[in-house]
Amino acid sequence: MIDKINLTAGSNIRFQGNTNLLDNFKGTLKNFENYNYTNLNGSEALANYNKPMVKEEFNLPKPDENIEKFIIKETIEPIKLTGNETETLQGDKIYDKDGKLEAIIIKGEKTSKEYEIDKENNKVSAIAERDNTTGNIVRADYFGTEYNKNTSSFTKIFDPDTNKMIKEAYFDEGTLRSINIIDNKENRSIENSFENDGSLYSVKVTDLNTGISNRYSLDNSKQIKFIEICDENYNTLKNYSYNNGKVEEITEYKYKPIKNIYGITPDNISLKPADFIEKPKVESLNGEKKYRSNGTLESVTVQNGDLKTEYLIDYDGKNVYRINEFEKDQKIKSYDFGETGSLNIKEYKNDKIHKITFYKENKKLESIFELNEKSDITKTLDYSADGSYIRRYSEENNPEYGSINLKFNKNKELIGVDIQNIEKTQTSFKE
Repeated sequence: MIDKINLTAGSNIRFQGNTNLLDNFKGTLKNFENYNYTNLNGSEALANYNKPMVKEEFNLPKPDENIEKFIIKETIEPIKLTGNETETLQGDKIYDKDGKLEAIIIKGEKTSKEYEIDKENNKVSAIAERDNTTGNIVRADYFGTEYNKNTSSFTKIFDPDTNKMIKEAYFDEGTLRSINIIDNKENRSIENSFENDGSLYSVKVTDLNTGISNRYSLDNSKQIKFIEICDENYNTLKNYSYNNGKVEEITEYKYKPIKNIYGITPDNISLKPADFIEKPKVESLNGEKKYRSNGTLESVTVQNGDLKTEYLIDYDGKNVYRINEFEKDQKIKSYDFGETGSLNIKEYKNDKIHKITFYKENKKLESIFELNEKSDITKTLDYSADGSYIRRYSEENNPEYGSINLKFNKNKELIGVDIQNIEKTQTSFKE
């Protein structure tokens, strides 16, 4: 099993802009059951916090310096499907305990490919390529359920020895929109972003030691026209504007506390994270065992009165990838374990997802989402890069004030407010 990502319309991929995860959250809830939002955070640029200014020695290009060295030459090609792979692929077909096709595995000389099947539509939802010797993942491709059905939307490349991601790319209907590589030699990441026509418009370089990033906006000649410097929490620290290769303007940002008239502070926010748990060892599980068609262990179920815990096992029967908890046969919680150490915890009400807690690979809190189905109010919490404090709190569809974004510093002081209460009416006269 690989980390599953739901790429339905308005995909929640790691855009480094003003994309708000909440804009897409409700529309994708119906598909959350089978997907893992691993390493996804589209609201990064919304946070502004009180941080020290960036050190000038961090790789800031001179006005006349060409950033050719930051332009990624080796790209990633998306995988294209025909849509009828379940009938045409020649490999080991694995069926679950109910007889539904779950995966098709094609073994090669050095690597094997796992084609994960969406049981609802009998289509390929993801492809994982693994090293036959180590069992570690080499490449993962994810496909959308409503768009990009036959072209991979999101691709990750891994180091088979360390199991760490070294490259990722996002595609929009087969067109490369962004690519990011991890430069371990320089201990930095480099991200290139592209327009619809394929032209490069942005280059982002992040120091992995400090988390400080430089984003270069480019003109048609790939010359720098703007640089934005941010800290590890995506706060803008300094902007450089260029004109004809020369610095025209420098803007520095310092985030000062403001009076909090909203009565919402990090101390009284009711949205709390679910507790982190370690992934259990398969050999430690005792309960009712069920097997796949290939003989591997598919699940172990433990019954304790009205409480039932279901442990779902990957294709080779060696690792737990999900835990489902039930009370009187109604699902109340699930734990999704990412291959590289991340954890997403979903909590349910009336068999529908109510809250999701995201933990990063280092076990630090990343974010929490909550949807109140009755009131339609959506809440989110974003944590600092080290997971130690709340850096942003948001609500949407609040009947009193519409949507609100409150930004805090590490001292719990309010430093930013964004409130909108817009009612939109659209009349279409299309035939």
